[in-house]
Amino acid sequence: MNILIADDDPVTLKLLSSHLSSWGHTVHQADDGNQAWDWVCSHPVDIVVSDWLMPGLDGLELCQRIRGKDGVSYIYLILISAQNSQADILHGLASGVDDYITKPIDMDALRARIDIGVRIINLERTLKRKIEIITANHYQTIRMFSQIVEVFDDELGGHCRRTAKIAIELAHRHPDVADNDIPIIEAAALLHDIGMVGIPKSILNKRRTEMVNDERQWYQSHAGIGARIIGEIEIMKPVALLVRMHHEQYNGKGFPEGMAGDDIPIGAQIISAASTYDNLTHKGKIPLQTVPDHLQRFRGYQLSPQLIELLLEINVNVQHDQARKKDHELTLDELHAGMVLADNVYMKTGAFVMAADTELNDYAIDKLKQYHTIGTITNKVLIRQSSVEK
Repeated sequence: MNILIADDDPVTLKLLSSHLSSWGHTVHQADDGNQAWDWVCSHPVDIVVSDWLMPGLDGLELCQRIRGKDGVSYIYLILISAQNSQADILHGLASGVDDYITKPIDMDALRARIDIGVRIINLERTLKRKIEIITANHYQTIRMFSQIVEVFDDELGGHCRRTAKIAIELAHRHPDVADNDIPIIEAAALLHDIGMVGIPKSILNKRRTEMVNDERQWYQSHAGIGARIIGEIEIMKPVALLVRMHHEQYNGKGFPEGMAGDDIPIGAQIISAASTYDNLTHKGKIPLQTVPDHLQRFRGYQLSPQLIELLLEINVNVQHDQARKKDHELTLDELHAGMVLADNVYMKTGAFVMAADTELNDYAIDKLKQYHTIGTITNKVLIRQSSVEK
């Protein structure tokens, strides 16, 4: 184990280093808390043995910093102190310390505590390796299922990939989605139409309005089929639930359960919204400028008003991304008179604000800022590169 000893007493430092080295560990020394903290931030450390009372950064503060540090493997913390009251010991343990040794140091007791730390660190490493294996298997399973969709129909596979990309963006923007929900939503979006592999292509190639009763029932069965396919794997059950529910509608007229409003899992709502947007822009080939008009038709009907608002924001960003390849995206505070708009400026609702090729003056810039202040446009616009370089 890599063990760091922090103590401002050179005699104690030398004594502890000698014993720990003789027990087979790699030992590093720090004369105070600040030096110890710098070492932890720049080197791998498994166990820290620190005196409590040190000048500057004391041992307790050092341990609190280590425990609050992100992105590191677990570090076992042992605090040494002459303060041996129950209140002191409890204070140390409550601050994130794993073990507490009082002075004078009993070396046999210290070795026993180090051995405890070694067992815990080894258990943590074993658990981490198992989690990595499980995670790798999980993503391999998702890729395998995704390839099934691709082999069945390239266009359907492309739709699922694009839907997953939009769903991730919606999930990041949605206030009710936790970080650990996003991988589940991504996987479900990528596989939401996997049940289509069980439906004849003669049915899939029809518009829903063209389907007769039996065909419509066939089509609607794909959500349940998909959920059954992937739900056979225990770790995929949360994904299967969203796949089953992705055709539920906000107004309760979807399938298979006819759920409505907030009763529909938010992940399923997000996948439905992402799929709808992709169908508009790719299958329907709706121009981005007119997408807001089409989205408004789904407000409170198929999709929640909140998700419509998020899709409108994403649509503005997509327009900017397309135009950004040849123009500059600037914040409103970066604008000055003489610059020329490279693209139309629209409200999030799709309402027109200002035309492309408008040469900006102070009045026009103030007008844009006023629209942004009331929340109807974003804080960025596209400007002709030639006008920026003047």
